[in-house]
Amino acid sequence: MSNAARGFVPRSLLRLVLVAFTLVLLPLILLVIQNGRSLDRVILLAQDGIESAVVDTRRASDMNDLALEMERAIRRYAVLENPELRQSYLRLLERYRLELEQLLLGIDGGTLGVSLQHQLVYLVDLAQASNEQIRERVVIFNSFSSTTLALDRLTRAQIDGRIQQVREHVIVVRQQLWMLSAALGGASLLLALLFTYLIIRPVRQLEKRILNLGAGVYPEEKPIRGPAELVELGDKLHWLHLRLRELEAQKLQFLRHLSHELKTPLASLREGADLLLEQITGPLTADQEEICELLVHNSFRLQELIEQLLDYNRIQQVQVYEEPVPVLPLLEQSLAAHRLTIDNKALQVSIALIDACPLADSHRLKLVLDNLISNAVNYADVGGVLQIKAHITVGKLAADKSTITDYVLSVANTGQAIPEQDRDRIFEPFVQGSQVRKGVLKGSGIGLSIAREAAESMGGKLVLSTTVTELVCFELSLPNNNDKGIKHE
Repeated sequence: MSNAARGFVPRSLLRLVLVAFTLVLLPLILLVIQNGRSLDRVILLAQDGIESAVVDTRRASDMNDLALEMERAIRRYAVLENPELRQSYLRLLERYRLELEQLLLGIDGGTLGVSLQHQLVYLVDLAQASNEQIRERVVIFNSFSSTTLALDRLTRAQIDGRIQQVREHVIVVRQQLWMLSAALGGASLLLALLFTYLIIRPVRQLEKRILNLGAGVYPEEKPIRGPAELVELGDKLHWLHLRLRELEAQKLQFLRHLSHELKTPLASLREGADLLLEQITGPLTADQEEICELLVHNSFRLQELIEQLLDYNRIQQVQVYEEPVPVLPLLEQSLAAHRLTIDNKALQVSIALIDACPLADSHRLKLVLDNLISNAVNYADVGGVLQIKAHITVGKLAADKSTITDYVLSVANTGQAIPEQDRDRIFEPFVQGSQVRKGVLKGSGIGLSIAREAAESMGGKLVLSTTVTELVCFELSLPNNNDKGIKHE
């Protein structure tokens, strides 16, 4: 945005909206006013044209009738020699003269008007003539009537011309109104787009900052330009972003320190418990030996919790290096770590992997597998099944028109199904479902949360499958690197 445009923007959002509505409506108001004035002019012009046309047509028609009445009156006077008939003739002649003068004011009579005015002089003299002279000169009415009819036709022709002019004027006014409407409507549209941009631009910047806030991306230093309210909101979002990063850093630092500080006393507790259990300090009774075993088991559980906290901390800090990672070696390591529990519960392990490698981080993938297998082993029924499968799913098209595929690894076990109310919460940190864990140690409720965050950090996802009803199944989806077929063990 230029400096001029920035200076134009009101500092208040309310002012900006009011100015926007005012300026957008102003051309429309001017358009309504101009259309009203043009319509009034057209109406007045049409009204005057109609009135003058009616009056002139009536006068021309009356003049034809007067010419006939004048001829009859003068002929009767020549026969009857009644003075009343002569006076009637003169009155008719005066009316005709007045009508002619009024008609010539409204139309261009030309030679016809001049001719009729000259003939009126002869017709006035005719009233002073004798009866014999009147009978001889009455033929002048033939020319007079013909000229009157010609003037009537001329009047009607000129009236038709005036009506045509009114029509053409209406067409011109209509075109002007259309052009004016298009111009002012376009101006209103441009103003609406301008103010929409002035309002939407800072809103989009705020939206981008909110998305960055949710994604944990460092906020832009570029200031938001716009109304003061939006600028202030942008500053608050920037402050909130920095504050959240600060709190996140404090949380991670606390986890690091807590985990480190717990290791030293834990090591001492484990060493002392091991010494007591090995009866180095002397023989133990059965009750004392049971207590020492509880100390050892709980020290292992405490160590597992500390390691999970460290893994949670590491996931959020360590950068991910994605590369093709073979799944089978990592899976064998995880199964070996839980071999004792698997043997004690007599679980039947079934593995069906494909000869493909997902794009992942080996450490994080190992972490996900450890948590999924630990969860499956501890919640499986005694003598049940631990089933591990892998397959490829076809996803959407990439930008280069190539097909994107996902490597999907499912870890399933026999056991009690996860209740519907727990399915959306089992991936939350420190949340355990209502099921009873069947392993030696009690869970912490953070394993599945760590596994899901590790999966998402590698561009994948971890979900509880609802398509498999006979088993409790978790599916890990990762970007696939190759696709060569199926390998069974």
